[in-house]
Amino acid sequence: MRVRLGGKYWTLRFASNMRDFGDMIDPGKAAGRLIRVATWPCEKDRMDTTIHEAIHAIRPELDEDAVASTATDIARLLWKLGYRRIVNGKPVE
Repeated sequence: MRVRLGGKYWTLRFASNMRDFGDMIDPGKAAGRLIRVATWPCEKDRMDTTIHEAIHAIRPELDEDAVASTATDIARLLWKLGYRRIVNGKPVE
């Protein structure tokens, strides 16, 4: 899927064969920008990782600790508010 973050276009992919929760590649041109998020069984982790990688894309100057704590706080808030991914018309827990 193509998304716009921080004024740049990225390809966002969910991958099942990853060792890490997620990663991103920014070669400096739109054609190669890629964010990958692992398809872990825990939906809350997937939400956290998606937010985490989006923050990296939007604010690349932030250090890892700032990104991680911010992403986790936002994911916790959204989860508590009931935000979930919908598959076949049903929320995924």
